[in-house]
Amino acid sequence: MLRQAEELYGPRDSSYTILGIEFSADEPQICYPGSCGHVIIQLTPDCMSNASKALYQLAHECIHLLAPSGGKHANVLEEGLSTHFAAPYVRETCGVDMPYTLSSYANARALVERLLESDGSIVRALREKQPAMYRLTAQDIVGLRPDVPQELAEELTRHFAR
Repeated sequence: MLRQAEELYGPRDSSYTILGIEFSADEPQICYPGSCGHVIIQLTPDCMSNASKALYQLAHECIHLLAPSGGKHANVLEEGLSTHFAAPYVRETCGVDMPYTLSSYANARALVERLLESDGSIVRALREKQPAMYRLTAQDIVGLRPDVPQELAEELTRHFAR
């Protein structure tokens, strides 16, 4: 799963060590224990009895593993790409369509898909210039692809709000 994400969107930041997966009472997320370059993928407890949901959450978090933020907030591009990657992954792997529970993720995915329509490899190209998606600016996007509307670039690089 992570290898597929890297093939599509570029290599992960290997300065972070992935310690594994745990089940948490919180939302699925990447946890940074001890702020020392380690990451743990946290999935919701109901994933223990729902393999499709576990794969969906894991696929979503794999995009965040490409360039861990150290706890900084993701932007719309990163969350939208995470959703864009996870949904087809589960469909292809399990034959299941995972419903979105929050419209904010569906909206972020739609914005990312608008970006990808213009150039399917734009995320990889952006990450070659700035590997950490949370650090990308609207100017980074428009500078690489002037045909991307400024408004779309600004929406993609704003802080993601659930």
